[in-house]
Amino acid sequence: MARKRVGNKRERIINAAAKLFGEKGYHRTTTSEIADAAGVAAGTIYIYFASKEMLIVGVFEEFLGSHMERLSEGVRAVSGAEAKTRRLLTLGLELMESNPSSARIFLSQLRQSSEMVKTVAKKSSRIYMDIIEDVVSGGIEAGTFREFDPATTAIMVFGAYQYVVFEWVAADCSYSLGAKAKALSDFVLMGMSRDGISEG
Repeated sequence: MARKRVGNKRERIINAAAKLFGEKGYHRTTTSEIADAAGVAAGTIYIYFASKEMLIVGVFEEFLGSHMERLSEGVRAVSGAEAKTRRLLTLGLELMESNPSSARIFLSQLRQSSEMVKTVAKKSSRIYMDIIEDVVSGGIEAGTFREFDPATTAIMVFGAYQYVVFEWVAADCSYSLGAKAKALSDFVLMGMSRDGISEG
């Protein structure tokens, strides 16, 4: 039972931090505010995180770890390069939409954060690009996609995805991000597919 309580406290701290960092920004949020929002004593935060910087790293790792796992599972669940591409982009947008606080942190606060946080974000972005690169490589091998350099193509696809999310965050998450999935997928596939695209 003790372990369960510990886990719940850590989860509450991370969730509270993600919400406040997203709303107020990393630098304008205090650990006392996070503790109040999480319903724990201020000193409890330091049982789990050595500093506020390590807390935001924890927020990144917690969200992005599950995010990338779900993306990988989603891509594996469908067949064909086109379907995998659509699934990858659709699920990516839906996951961001369901976690607006985290999306705000990653895209709005990242430039203000430390090199440690940027390193974590860069590592996670690399994982996402690796998934894209695998899908592109598979499509080229199957003859579905035209001959491209998979690594460069992955960077461009990821860039398009990031900008769609950025525009949504800039609009204060005021519309459905998932509703943009078809347009984004069509745009990406029109550039890669040999014989046009099917309606997805």
